[in-house]
Amino acid sequence: MIENQIVVVKLTNLVAADWNYKSDGTDEQIETLCNSIKEDKSAGVPAVRHLGDKFEVIDGNHRLEAVRRLKWKEVPCENFGDISKAKAIVVARRRNHKWFEDDALKLSGLFKNDVLKEYTVDRLEKILPDTRDEIDSLIKLTDFDWDQFNNKGDETDQSPDNIGEQFRMLTIDLPENVFELWQQWKEVCAGQEITSEINVFEYAIVEALNTPKGGPRNEENRTTVKTK
Repeated sequence: MIENQIVVVKLTNLVAADWNYKSDGTDEQIETLCNSIKEDKSAGVPAVRHLGDKFEVIDGNHRLEAVRRLKWKEVPCENFGDISKAKAIVVARRRNHKWFEDDALKLSGLFKNDVLKEYTVDRLEKILPDTRDEIDSLIKLTDFDWDQFNNKGDETDQSPDNIGEQFRMLTIDLPENVFELWQQWKEVCAGQEITSEINVFEYAIVEALNTPKGGPRNEENRTTVKTK
């Protein structure tokens, strides 16, 4: 049985949660959110609870600020009813949390093959939460040029743990900050069974692609990655 109801609430009857744990949005972020709402003609469905004769926004306080800027009169909301503050916080946390990570390569392909056929990067910058640099990096990700690396051909790793498995060795030049992040990651993961090294590798590729050609290189900032 569905107990929550979708109700249309006048903005004058909505109040922001004074306990909202999300950081305040910058003016630029709220403006981008306004652009996004105008693009879709929708602010999604904020979650609310009864609070006296008003509705307190459990999830959607930034959207509330945006629609007020846009001078909306009312907005559809999911009404959780007369629940406690504790339950409201738990609901907010579940709804705000990012449950799954992006598949960066798949997303990059979708942007290149589908999104960019209808949207310019300038337009995306105005309506997405991503920065211009993040959007550019995402689009470039599937343009990865393996020739930029010193490919060692069929050289194999003969370490005891890898006997019987064939690996190709890639030597990658990294910017200083990425190399330091790589070193930190290896230190944190030392001795653990970690299977997400490819995520760090993808991040390093994105940063490498953002490094201007002919920029400074440091022979110490070099790491070798094994790929099957």
